[in-house]
Amino acid sequence: MEATPARDDANDPVTPRVSGRQALNALGRHVWGGVLRNRMLVAVVIGTAALEAFFTKAPFVLVKPLFDEIVPTAREADATAGALDDFGSRFATAFSDFAVWLSAGLGVEFAGDPRGKSVVFACAVVAAVCGILGGLAIYFATLLSRYFATKVVVDLRDQLAAHVLRLPLRFFGRKRLGELISRVTNDTTVLARTFTLVADHALVDPLMILTNIVLVWAFSPALLAVFLPAIPLMALPMLRLGRKVQRRSAGSLQAMGDATESMNQMLSGMKVVKAFGLEDVRLGEFSSNNANYLSRTLRMLRAKARSEAVVFVGYQVGFVGMIVAMGWILLGGERTLGDIGVVLVPISTTYQHIKRIVRVWNTVMESAGAIEGVESILAEPLDRAVVGDGRRVERVEGRVEVEAVSFAYGDDPVVREVSFRVAPGQTVAFVGPSGAGKSTMVDLLMRFHDPQSGRIVIDGVDLRELSLQDYRDHTALVVQQPFLFNTTIGQNIRYGRPSATQAEIEAAARAAQIHDFIVSLPRGYDSIVGERGSNLSGGQMQRVTIARAVLRNPSILFLDEATSALDSENEEAVQKALANLRAGRTSFVIAHRLSTIRDADLILVFDGGRIVESGRHEDLLRKAGLYARLIELQDLR
Repeated sequence: MEATPARDDANDPVTPRVSGRQALNALGRHVWGGVLRNRMLVAVVIGTAALEAFFTKAPFVLVKPLFDEIVPTAREADATAGALDDFGSRFATAFSDFAVWLSAGLGVEFAGDPRGKSVVFACAVVAAVCGILGGLAIYFATLLSRYFATKVVVDLRDQLAAHVLRLPLRFFGRKRLGELISRVTNDTTVLARTFTLVADHALVDPLMILTNIVLVWAFSPALLAVFLPAIPLMALPMLRLGRKVQRRSAGSLQAMGDATESMNQMLSGMKVVKAFGLEDVRLGEFSSNNANYLSRTLRMLRAKARSEAVVFVGYQVGFVGMIVAMGWILLGGERTLGDIGVVLVPISTTYQHIKRIVRVWNTVMESAGAIEGVESILAEPLDRAVVGDGRRVERVEGRVEVEAVSFAYGDDPVVREVSFRVAPGQTVAFVGPSGAGKSTMVDLLMRFHDPQSGRIVIDGVDLRELSLQDYRDHTALVVQQPFLFNTTIGQNIRYGRPSATQAEIEAAARAAQIHDFIVSLPRGYDSIVGERGSNLSGGQMQRVTIARAVLRNPSILFLDEATSALDSENEEAVQKALANLRAGRTSFVIAHRLSTIRDADLILVFDGGRIVESGRHEDLLRKAGLYARLIELQDLR
């Protein structure tokens, strides 16, 4: 029974839009996923952050015994009969006893008020110990938390790259290259900064605030009535303003993507820019995109600045209330100066912790704007041909049957009810006017797309049922516009078969008539080809790609006018090399210069997405149809 595939993004859908809430949820998923993958690391981070908070705040409690010993009235207040039997008084007494014990244990003696001086000495010792241990805790907390944050971003980049490589080919036809580059680089860079800031403050500062609350509760519970309401008073505005930061960050990053795309167009087409004097035009477009980025970024910065300003106002209001409360309590004689001092220090540091949390929140909102772009790509459906397992193939003979295949980009059919059969080892040429469907037919045979109706059968098996990797291991493609990676010539050839030896690479280069040129270079096969092969001529680039195809030793070969970039001196030699390469292999050739396919076993003439003629060269000439007219136009009779 003929398989009927599902319509995979046949209508060319728009990239899925990710809402703000979805972006935040996605951000949380990525972080939570990182937590689950690194449980032990996260546990150590939490432990070191708790130690950092403890050793940072622990010295504050020394204010109580220190003030009580230094200020006589405070000492007398605590020594008065019936003094408050609370935590502060008990702590001061216990610490005083500890100070005497410590001085004696270390053999330190003080003349004149030895108890009071022992307390001062003990405070210094304890503060120094807390400083050393706190420094160690900060070192490990910062190191491990930032490592975790970086690892989450690296994992996300890997996930994004893996997803992009498995997207259908048509996705890249409707997506701007600059936008994709911006998503992978700019957006993930924003996320990296965010996760680093979150790692520094999102865990430690809440623990610091919690420790401050414990200190206030322990030494002056009455102040909690003023202190606790001040915290949400400072924090709540950031929730509302943070949403504006998120929206405006998404707009800023979109503008950055436009600027990146403009720069990509300018650099990619530099020869055309200079040839047609378009420097001012392209610069104007780039400057306009940059100005748009600046404007949108300014709106985001205003929202962030408003958030921090509102938090400061909230802190000041709360601080005024605490000053009045502390003064009232102190004047009422209910607490000593030491009690007030031990809570005043943590209260005064709370603002800095909340301010950093606000910065973290604003940055998270900014990252939510960045994650929108990343998630819009991750939401794209994968190429079913890539994600499916398929039937394993060890060997491909090259028998191809195309049965009533149709395909469309969007609503306009490009290939219509195409059928033909090819025996193993035959050479089939696709000819016809531009836009007739020749390249799309090759894409279907390579399974860059799946037919929307009909099927393609390889050696008796529907191509959609085969393992795509196994199938492509037995195919090779040489395109009209050669592409080389910015690495060595030898490595570019080796991509045809990564396990090939140097001797096999050189043999392939000889077959492609490029070996002599390569060895004439100072570094030979280790010569760098440059960005997009910029260090080579067009003909040299094409011969390197032909050598890559020769090395692959394919069962099915696809040639998209593979000699179009060659000069006349080398074309004949390379044609012979291609003839040797095609021998015994099923070959599909897209021909624009019809002189190159006279000896093809089968010529299929496309027009309007259909096969209007088929046969050998001489047969088609006798029909005096479209093929004959194309031959006449090229004056090849």
